Amino acid sequence: MDSEKLTRKYYSDYSKVLSIPSLKVLISINAIETALIFLRGLEIGLLFFYSFIIYFAYVLLIFWKRTKTSLVMTLVFSIIYLIFSFLPISYIFAFGAFIPLINYPLLLDHGEKASFILSLFSGLIPSIVLFRITFLGVIYVLIIGLVSLIYVYEINRKGNKIIGIPSLNVIRPFLRAVSYKKDEDLENFLEKISVPTIINIATFKIGDMYFVLPQIHFGMYGNIGSSKFPYQVEEYLKNAIVFHTPGSHELDLPSSRESRRVVEEVLKTKLDKIYFTGIESQNIGDFNITSIRFDKASISFVQRPNKGIDDLPGGLWRDIALTKNFLVDCHNETLTDEIGKREYTQLRDFVRTTKIKPKSDLQLGYSETIVNCEGLCKNLARVVTLIDKSSRQKLSLIYIYANNACHGLKDKIYEKLSDLVDYPILVTPDDHSCTASNFGNLYQPATVCDDLIEKARSLVIESIKNAKDVSDVEFGMIKVKTRVLGKIISSMVEGLEKVGSFTLKTFWIPIIIPYVILFILLLADSIIKF
Repeated sequence: MDSEKLTRKYYSDYSKVLSIPSLKVLISINAIETALIFLRGLEIGLLFFYSFIIYFAYVLLIFWKRTKTSLVMTLVFSIIYLIFSFLPISYIFAFGAFIPLINYPLLLDHGEKASFILSLFSGLIPSIVLFRITFLGVIYVLIIGLVSLIYVYEINRKGNKIIGIPSLNVIRPFLRAVSYKKDEDLENFLEKISVPTIINIATFKIGDMYFVLPQIHFGMYGNIGSSKFPYQVEEYLKNAIVFHTPGSHELDLPSSRESRRVVEEVLKTKLDKIYFTGIESQNIGDFNITSIRFDKASISFVQRPNKGIDDLPGGLWRDIALTKNFLVDCHNETLTDEIGKREYTQLRDFVRTTKIKPKSDLQLGYSETIVNCEGLCKNLARVVTLIDKSSRQKLSLIYIYANNACHGLKDKIYEKLSDLVDYPILVTPDDHSCTASNFGNLYQPATVCDDLIEKARSLVIESIKNAKDVSDVEFGMIKVKTRVLGKIISSMVEGLEKVGSFTLKTFWIPIIIPYVILFILLLADSIIKF
């Protein structure tokens, strides 16, 4: 199941809901509608206007932290309220009919029972204050409120059935983080559902450069979880590059504080000397794998031309930890075809194959520069070039801070570098630090960008000029006790798909039912006096 694609879909839908007009526009529209209600009140009685003012004040009160939400609610209600004033039924019923629409946004800040009570009183307060409450009015409000409550409990029941947690208990922390930037609320929730585990983290010191390969996925998003892990490593190790290894969101750390703690453990890694044995590249099925080999370990950069990779299977770590043949998911081309069992077996067999080769001499050069391209979380491109002095083969890693890359970028860069190096490799860390940074754009891969393409060439040239002999190569791997989201993330994705699909298909039912009931009341108008 493509969790990124699914999450993107529902985030996009939610962002459309939140992409409401500016406060100035909302105030202006509400002012016009209030004036229309006042004018209508002059015709049918000012109680019509007073009832609306009381209702408006109540909505502002229950949404006091969310002024825009209250204005949107009253904007929509005003239209319905005016329509009711022309119907052969008391306009007081408009307050009850609007209960489901009031209830939905309340669920973001309150539990189901509190939302039920607050929305219920939105249908009663104007009538109570103006002493216009009737038995039939109370019954009507209670029926509508009960329908809304049953619907919400049905949504929660589906979540309980799939993941053992009520749907809104899962969704609410995410929506609060997006709406209010309350990252701590979401991280507290993630820590509660996370599971203890032991992860592997490898560190290669090649000359002055550190290559860090953690058994960690860099998510959830923004500052939440381990999204900032590569940046946190760089705070402590200025010459470090952190690579994305196999594993998806099940390997997300639950909080940024836990991520930083793990980084501090990485600094304690004991490094032992190893020696460089060469660079090689091979095609295995749909994969192109380029390896930097050492006597006791290797780093293999995995690409999947024309098909892309959206996270290599985390199960590969079982063999990686034993053989020290580390895989880097280059994440440099948007996924078009999921990795299947056959591809997994091919990668597993590759990891299990170790090669002993004679020692070779190595040179390493580094360069970096600012780039301005859409889709980058940090406007920086870094290039590391490794040169095998024995074979004269050159490998250049073009590292950019992005969550994957659009089709065409990798190929254009490689074409630009074809006369300079044998193995150009574009690498992204599947950077989620700028994911969900603004509504409507959950995720933007690095785009095909002339600035990056041109600068990639100049950076490679500069890195070759800067290349120096590497006298020492060191390697170490540590095991760290931590907590990760684990398999529950898959259940959450499945729950999001099923609950989200159910909600999108049925959310209108509680909204329509009040009017169905009113239609029945209109039919009975001859015998029921409002």
